[in-house]
Amino acid sequence: MSIKRLSNNKYKITIELGYDILGNRRRKTETFNGSKTEATKREAELKKEYYHIGQTSNISDLTFEDYSQIFVAKYCDKIGLVTKDGYEKSLKKIIPIIGKIKLNKITPLILDNMYQKLKVGANGQELGYHSMYNYYKLINVMFNQAIKWEVVDKNPNLKANKPKKEKTERRYYDLEQVQKLLTCLENENIKYRTLITLALDSGARRSEICALRWSDIDFETNMIKINKSLKVIRGVVDEATTKTESSKREIMISNATMKVLKEYKEWQDGYIKYVGKKWKGTDRVFTSIDGNYMHPSTCDHTMRKLVLKYNLAPICFHELRHTSASILIHSGINPKAVSQRLGHADTSITMEIYSHAFDVTKKESANVFDNVLNF
Repeated sequence: MSIKRLSNNKYKITIELGYDILGNRRRKTETFNGSKTEATKREAELKKEYYHIGQTSNISDLTFEDYSQIFVAKYCDKIGLVTKDGYEKSLKKIIPIIGKIKLNKITPLILDNMYQKLKVGANGQELGYHSMYNYYKLINVMFNQAIKWEVVDKNPNLKANKPKKEKTERRYYDLEQVQKLLTCLENENIKYRTLITLALDSGARRSEICALRWSDIDFETNMIKINKSLKVIRGVVDEATTKTESSKREIMISNATMKVLKEYKEWQDGYIKYVGKKWKGTDRVFTSIDGNYMHPSTCDHTMRKLVLKYNLAPICFHELRHTSASILIHSGINPKAVSQRLGHADTSITMEIYSHAFDVTKKESANVFDNVLNF
């Protein structure tokens, strides 16, 4: 504690408050106007007011809310904006339930109770698997990091009930429906045609398509480099390398798709000359009207408009990726090749996601041998 005279009847009072959980020195500073005697009296009042925290913090006293602040500050600055934003939104729902509980006192039972409360969404409807799994995954990451930092000894989430994945039927178009979609696209502008055609052919994610640059496309070899991902969080563009190493890939696309891309490039070059100085001058394949980035949600809006306009079977933009994969599988392309084209980390992921398509292929394989053996 100290009292420092700044000028006549003006003093700076400093009260030492020990150290926080990270070992940082804590103190309370106040500028006081009055006599030296009055400043000494005020110092005594502050000492009494802050006495209860005037000691070194103990890790055993760390609450989940305290730890979440450390986690966001020290861990989340190393991850992507999308992941960080998701973590912060989840924590806003989690902290009111277990925030005041000491971190080392949290048990699997407490977590199970928390998950039950979280499962009931704001509108009273139960949250689905993906929403609940995001909560579960965050708690897992937080406790595993706490173990690395030697804040706790174990992860209680490992014994909590993990959300069960529902068996959902993935929507995708068959060949006939794809042909109908492509026929409809002939009536649309070149940007829409290119966007949908490329999504069908490449099976790329919308964030990957929005991040594409013309320099990623080799018109001589029909190869496309997919190594970036563009996402927009609260108006901030997060354009970085793809999430995993396996997502970085080079794929070959069809001559038909390349023809559409060339037509689109010619149109875009003409448009750039037309708008002149208003063009932002980026190398992006898909852009806004001034040449800046195209928001990923534009992909969804485009597909939704096409479905309504032409009375097509309901499907969203991401399900063009499912369609692309299903067509490859039905065509007999081996799972490893499909997995690499989609940018999956493991073939098992492809097998799990597109089990419906593989089941059909298994039946077709059996039918082939029926024809062979019943000669």
